[in-house]
Amino acid sequence: MSNLTLLEAIELHIPRGFVIQGKLGGGATSIVYLAGAPGCDDNRLAVKVLLRGSDSNEAGNRFLREMQVLEKLDHPRIPRLIEPGEANGRLFFTMPYLDGQTLGRRLRSCGRLPLREALGIARDIGDALDHAHTRGVVHRDVKPDNIYLAGDGAYLMDFGLAATSDSEKGSGTDWAGMVVGTPAYMSPEQASGHRAEGWRSDFFSLGCVLYEMLAGEQAFASTSVREAMKQHKAAVVPDIRQVRTDIPNDVASILARSLHPDPSSRYPTARFLRRALEAAIESLDHTPALAGASRQLAS
Repeated sequence: MSNLTLLEAIELHIPRGFVIQGKLGGGATSIVYLAGAPGCDDNRLAVKVLLRGSDSNEAGNRFLREMQVLEKLDHPRIPRLIEPGEANGRLFFTMPYLDGQTLGRRLRSCGRLPLREALGIARDIGDALDHAHTRGVVHRDVKPDNIYLAGDGAYLMDFGLAATSDSEKGSGTDWAGMVVGTPAYMSPEQASGHRAEGWRSDFFSLGCVLYEMLAGEQAFASTSVREAMKQHKAAVVPDIRQVRTDIPNDVASILARSLHPDPSSRYPTARFLRRALEAAIESLDHTPALAGASRQLAS
């Protein structure tokens, strides 16, 4: 075993006949490979592997946390953990392969999205958050690069920063006491590191994502936690209609409520947020001018 390469060792732990077919992506602490049976494209897996040198620090803890969290979740909008493993001393886990791209990549290539598509993506992620929250999981890093677009909808990915009801109980800090998350999508309470409402922080982040999908620009263009806190202290909620005039009142209201600086003024649960998004989508079918405009943008 010790003479095998990492990929050869992984192939001994995944389904018989599967081989590593290439690299799908990765970051500073992990890499994702595509695995499948030669000549068969209908049954493939994604294999996420912790990079060497990351297993003894916070990155390793987050990798373990993601595996533990995914084991608790079972929802069609959250890729499930199929099998955890270890090869050549490196942790990895397998999950279903999704043929598509991240929302972040889509936005970087085309800017704003058609209204109906943006609402549908937000609804799918709201549905995933509803499932996670009812199982005591707060994602804490909802952003375009953690949303994956495949043929049948949007998927919520990367639970490495998630907090659970039996660990951090929704505070914005990690085990080392540092504020975690992505500044441009952090809620005010997450940026300040305070123990707060927990799941309602995810609604703020999803509101930031929805705003960006519709406006083609970030609601809060923060590159640091300090910048994010400064913007949040100003307590100014951006009005989507100032940058895009075709946005209906109900969609503007969803954004205003999701992006409210006070967590108690946001939606009480993800189910309420998801229902509001569903109602906004349904209203497009009953507003001919908006429905026509949405179809024209999508074509």
